[in-house]
Amino acid sequence: MRIGYFITARLKSTRLKEKILLPLENQTVLGHVIQRCKAVEGIDGVVLCTSTNPQDSELYNYALNHKIKFYSGSEDDVLSRLEDAAKYYGYDAFVSITADNPIHSIHIAQMLIEAYENGNYDFIFTKGLPIGIAPYFIKTDALSVANYMKKETDTEIWGPFVNRPDFFNIAEIHVKNSPFKEDKRLTCDVKEDYELFKTLFSKLKSNLADLTDVFSIFKNDTSIWDLNKNIIQRSIPSEVLLKIQSTFNQNLIKGKEFAVRNKIPLHANLTIIELDI
Repeated sequence: MRIGYFITARLKSTRLKEKILLPLENQTVLGHVIQRCKAVEGIDGVVLCTSTNPQDSELYNYALNHKIKFYSGSEDDVLSRLEDAAKYYGYDAFVSITADNPIHSIHIAQMLIEAYENGNYDFIFTKGLPIGIAPYFIKTDALSVANYMKKETDTEIWGPFVNRPDFFNIAEIHVKNSPFKEDKRLTCDVKEDYELFKTLFSKLKSNLADLTDVFSIFKNDTSIWDLNKNIIQRSIPSEVLLKIQSTFNQNLIKGKEFAVRNKIPLHANLTIIELDI
């Protein structure tokens, strides 16, 4: 069983130009993301997954310098890009994080891997933590089924398409005692987010500090949240969500037939895993 850690990355950002290459303490935003991925045990390799757009070619040298793998795939279809990268490098499953989350949790990533080894889940998600903290877990075979079922080529918004416990074997890690709500932002998307990260990293004793240390800083100085409190996370438009749900429902039989032909076991189920931090 080979498990990768995939970082989805593009340089197309407009609100904060090339945000993932901005300096943050002793390295860049992306550098911190990579360092955290490398710290997770049980990972067989870290892959920077970007697009074939020429503007993203700069990331190849970045991956080379950081001694991680690189894959360039579909510009808009994130799910296909991830599946192609997994099959190219021979990964049975992978943890996934976006490149603008420089404080993503090593502990949560470790839990995802352990949960998969114990339950052979198709997809694993986390609830109860601020935006940007928790990676996802994806089984390659299950992703192949999802990709076969979808009609859209633009799957930048892909969570609702695969988080279907009525079809896939889903696990959700529920954080019971997080001191901060899910609407708090620890992702670098705009200037205000970047200012928050600069303040946060100036207070961290280690680049690899995890949840308890990070949350302790916010508890001691709640004013840090003020730096990006006016930034509202973009929600999925209702018409987009309805289209995703409709497409999935229309292709249930198609997906099951594909799974049978390719000997991919499907088991509709939802498992809740509770976590204290």
